[in-house]
Amino acid sequence: MNILTEAVAPNSERSTYGSLNLSENSPSVLPELLIVEEQLKRTVEKAQGMIRESCTQLLSSGGKRLRPLLTLHSAMCFGPLNTATLQAAVAAELIHMASLIHDDVIDHSELRRGQPTINFQQGNLNAVLTGDYLFAEAFQLLSAHQLLDSMKYLVEAIQSMCIGEVAQADHQFDISITVNDYFERIAQKTGILLAGSCRSGAVTAGASQGDIERLGTFGMYLGYAYQIIDDLLDFTGNPEQTGKPVAADLNNGNLTLPIIYLLKNPLYGPWAREIIQDKPTPQNMSKIIQALFSSKALDQAFSTALTCVESALSYLEKIPDCPSKTLLTKLAYTVVYRQN
Repeated sequence: MNILTEAVAPNSERSTYGSLNLSENSPSVLPELLIVEEQLKRTVEKAQGMIRESCTQLLSSGGKRLRPLLTLHSAMCFGPLNTATLQAAVAAELIHMASLIHDDVIDHSELRRGQPTINFQQGNLNAVLTGDYLFAEAFQLLSAHQLLDSMKYLVEAIQSMCIGEVAQADHQFDISITVNDYFERIAQKTGILLAGSCRSGAVTAGASQGDIERLGTFGMYLGYAYQIIDDLLDFTGNPEQTGKPVAADLNNGNLTLPIIYLLKNPLYGPWAREIIQDKPTPQNMSKIIQALFSSKALDQAFSTALTCVESALSYLEKIPDCPSKTLLTKLAYTVVYRQN
């Protein structure tokens, strides 16, 4: 499916809904996350030795807790918060934390949220084992509470994330990548876990299959928007806020949407293809970033992110009006206007 040609909902005004604070202190802004945060801490404290130290470091570094938020409020669209939903929310964040650790190993990353990564400090073996521990804890939690439907959605997400990582590794510095290739990849790497979190939450609240799928599609399009903004911030963000060096993705050979639009530009494309194919030097990297601004490729990518948000919101239209639906709407706009 080409998301750029799909019909979207009527224009929504950002000011109508405002936005949420997805900074590191989000649990204090959204009290329902305090319970999730406490259980994450208890899970980490059960570990021993190096694994406990590494998990504690990652947990204390903060995070937006986007996946538990989606789980909780997808469920609360259909009823009050319950224990099953809380456990599913914790499991979603544990899976996300594990995937971050493994991503850092694959990308040889030295920084995560402005702090040294676990693989940089402890080595790849210890990092992989820490990620495996968090995956195991997530499955133990889901199994102990017999959340088989939630497990199904989250396992599908993990499988897809693995496939996406392999595909990305196979296409480093591949200048033949298309926009549709890019969306297929980010669906696998980012969108699927957000979609799975939404479906997981909805199913714990007894939502109909139609509503479960609507929320899942909302999560997928939100994932598209989230990843596009992440890829924009890779070039435009302040490293002190993003916690990683400028153009880290391009340095690793991952060609994201702004670069794809640059490569398609009739004026800048031939020049950019030659530089990227030969792997950019630090001097050429600076020129690439300048070209992203001059060619309006960054603006084009941001416009696509907004289109994805409008598509996401169209799938909320049939969900009953309630405070959690309003929060999910705010969350969608927060994703595109964030700075880290």
